[in-house]
Amino acid sequence: MPAEESKNEPQTTAAPTGKKKKEKGKSFLETMREIDAKEQQQEEAREAAIQQQLAEKEKREKEAYAEKIRQDRIELMRLKQGVITESDRIHEEAESKPKLPLGKKISNFFYHNKWWLGITCVLVLLFGYMAYQEITKVDPDFVVMVLTDNEQLQKKSQELQAYFESFISDENGDGKKVVSIYCIPVTDDINDMDYYTGNATKLSTQMQMAAGVMLLTDAKANDYISAEDTLVNLEALYPNDSHIREYGYYLRYTDFAQKIGYTGGKLDRDLCISLRTPKKTYDSLEEMQESYAIAENVLQQVMADLDGTEPPEDAPQTEPAVTTKMEE
Repeated sequence: MPAEESKNEPQTTAAPTGKKKKEKGKSFLETMREIDAKEQQQEEAREAAIQQQLAEKEKREKEAYAEKIRQDRIELMRLKQGVITESDRIHEEAESKPKLPLGKKISNFFYHNKWWLGITCVLVLLFGYMAYQEITKVDPDFVVMVLTDNEQLQKKSQELQAYFESFISDENGDGKKVVSIYCIPVTDDINDMDYYTGNATKLSTQMQMAAGVMLLTDAKANDYISAEDTLVNLEALYPNDSHIREYGYYLRYTDFAQKIGYTGGKLDRDLCISLRTPKKTYDSLEEMQESYAIAENVLQQVMADLDGTEPPEDAPQTEPAVTTKMEE
C-alpha cells in the first residue's frame, strides 16, 4: 500500500550548514524613484499650502471689499436722508488722465481738430490774399481806355502810361502819380466773341464807371459806343483847333506817334482822343464830373504838347454813328 511504502522508504534530511541565506537589496533605480516620489509629495504639499494661503487672502480681500461697499452704501443713504452732511468715506475723486508724450499730444490735437484746422487754414489764406490784394492794389489817379483795334497801339500801353503820367498830379494823395491804361479793342465781332474775350462786357462795365473819361477811339469804336450820345463835342469847346473834328482830337497829323515810340507806320487816320459826357451811372454824377475835370485838363496839356502841324485838306471827319432798327 502507498502508506506502507512511504513508511518503508528512507527519509533524507539536509545537513545543517550553520549560515542564513542573504536577502536581496533594492536596486539604485528603485531608490531614486522613491526619493523622487517623496520630493514630488513634498512639492505638492507646499504648492497646496501656497494656493490655500492665496485663496484665503483673496477671500479676505473680497470680504473686505464687500464690507467697504456695504459701509459706503450705508453712508450714502445717510447722506441722502440728511442724517449727515459730510462723509469721510464718500468723496469725488478726480479722474487721473495718463500723461502723454509731446509727440502724441500734437498728433491727437491734429487728429481731433483736423476739420477746424482745415477751415482755419482756408480762411487764413483767403484773408491773406485779400489783404495782399488790398495792399498791392493800384489806385490810379487817371484812367485812359484804348478802344481802337490797332494791335501795334495796344502793345504800347506802357509808353502810353508814361506819356499821360507826365500831365497828371497826385490826384488821390497817395504820393504817386499813376495812370491806368485799359485796352479794350472794339472789333467787328466784339459781341460775337464776347464769350471768349469778354471785351464787350468789360467795355460796358467801364462805361458805367466814373473813372475812364478819356478814350482813344476810332470810327469803329465811336460807332459802337454811339459817339453822339456818349462823347463831348470837342469842336464846340475848341473851334479854333485844326486837329479837332466834332467828338475827337485826331492824332495822325501830330507827333503823338513819336511821343509814344510807335513804329507801326503812320497812325490810323481816324484815331483820336475823346472825352465822355458826364452822366450819372453806377457812380454819382459828382464823381464823374470830377473825373471829367481832370481829363479835360490832361487833354488841354496834350493838345499843347503835340506838334501843331496843320492837317491837310483830307483830314478825317468823324463818321456818323450807324444805327440799325428792326423793321416791324
